[in-house]
Amino acid sequence: MNDPEMLDALVLGGGFGGLHMLHELRKNGFKALALEAGSDVGGAWYWNRYPGARCDVESLVYSYSFSPEVDAEWKWSERYSAQPEIRAYLRFVSERLDLRKDIRFNSRLVKAVFDDAGDFWTFETENGDTYRARWFISSAGPISAPIWPDIPNRESYKGRLYHSALWPRDKEPDFTGLRVAVIGTGSSGTQLIPLVAEQAEHLSVMVRTPGLYMPARNRPLTTDDYERWETRRDDVRQRMRSFEIVGSGDIFMEEELIQIRNRPGADFTPEERREILDRRYAYGGATVPRAFTDVATNKEVNDQISDYIRDQVGRIVKDPKTAAILTPSEIAYGQKRVTVGTDYYETFNRDNVEAIDVKATPIEGFTEKGLMIGGKEYAFDAIICASGFDALTGALTVIDIRGKDGQAIKDVWADNSDTYLGLGVAGFPNLLMIGGPGSPSVLVNVIVANEFQVEWISRLLDHAREQGITRIEAEPAAQEKWAETVSEVIKGTVLEGSKSWYVGANVPGKAQGILAYAGGLANYIRECNDVADAGYPGFRLE
Repeated sequence: MNDPEMLDALVLGGGFGGLHMLHELRKNGFKALALEAGSDVGGAWYWNRYPGARCDVESLVYSYSFSPEVDAEWKWSERYSAQPEIRAYLRFVSERLDLRKDIRFNSRLVKAVFDDAGDFWTFETENGDTYRARWFISSAGPISAPIWPDIPNRESYKGRLYHSALWPRDKEPDFTGLRVAVIGTGSSGTQLIPLVAEQAEHLSVMVRTPGLYMPARNRPLTTDDYERWETRRDDVRQRMRSFEIVGSGDIFMEEELIQIRNRPGADFTPEERREILDRRYAYGGATVPRAFTDVATNKEVNDQISDYIRDQVGRIVKDPKTAAILTPSEIAYGQKRVTVGTDYYETFNRDNVEAIDVKATPIEGFTEKGLMIGGKEYAFDAIICASGFDALTGALTVIDIRGKDGQAIKDVWADNSDTYLGLGVAGFPNLLMIGGPGSPSVLVNVIVANEFQVEWISRLLDHAREQGITRIEAEPAAQEKWAETVSEVIKGTVLEGSKSWYVGANVPGKAQGILAYAGGLANYIRECNDVADAGYPGFRLE
């Protein structure tokens, strides 16, 4: 083990948040490094390279706004960017802003310990490198800790086993002529299933809890698109920070529909709402059901939107039995992430694709040859698990992070995921988070939310340096109050009944409760800025 390298700040992660944070720290004169477990930048987009991996937010607003140079020099090729292009974008940013010299690649953090006497953190990586820093800033990502399905005997399977978030990086798997099973129909599953179906001899999709799905309507971006973007860019970005209801920008949508989304659905008749939904469906993407301000609180409006999405299944899938398996009858819009893709439902009209209802007849376990379902063994040459993540908290609980008195963050979060403003955790001084639990994170445009948090943390650290502050810690009372706020804002909304990863329901044994702040990005920005303007009440500054 080497002698610790001394830093002002250490940033965890080389994705969108980590790169921006490193840039801000260096610009402000802090000595900082970023640790990245992968061999290149990209964060979630480094690891998630399964067939069809693509962003479900429009490229032009799934990108940085803080750098005029990056804005001017990078051009996206498609409305919804594929994983390789997003990785290329982040690599371009890391090179254009000269960040790579301060990123340590292939450096998986395994331990971080706070020194209570000296007010600094000591870090240890998997390969034995050690660092010390005053400030520990985590941008580990809300969906970066993959979980395998809770199915027994996985180790007994002798075929080819894959996880969508742990896809081989050396050689792309070829499924030609193989019998393949996919477990999971969330965002990753709905994107990879159509492409795997084109190769496989036979594809069996295990469907337990089908989700609400919308077609992307993806297409190449044109010169006209970019000319329009140049005239609307500042306005769109301002809207995404200031409006209560935000989506992926609706960049090319008719202005009338953009204005309607700021009105409640109760203002319209069911027939008028239907016409609005038809127009949004033709536009495509995850913004389709975000048509009105009261979609999460007005049951009549939510029911109509949820039914509208469900009705698309039977309209597209020809076999009634298959359509019934794929119809998300138990989920209302807003309780689970809407998935976005291309030709997902159409794929089930192929002769080589079947949907197996594992809600009615659960998977009993893996076998040497495949899966045991209802007492019958199904043999597969390859099984793909698109089973998701231990969201928001998992990226930190997999690391041995110890704060005051040696307490581990995984133990502190065993019963809840409480934070103060989603930025700090009581008992863990000088740890600040980007995209952590209790922040808007996955419920808004994550890039926009990240940028605000990076700016806020930069302002806090500048204040600490000016005032000679060496220790910043969330106060327990303030954290408890914020946790109450996070829980309170979902009351009276469809999120109260959610049983998805939004509340940790996908991870056996995980504490149940809303993981992200659902009060809207504009409200969150106001809350955080009010705290900063008042001298950071709720944080103990010493």
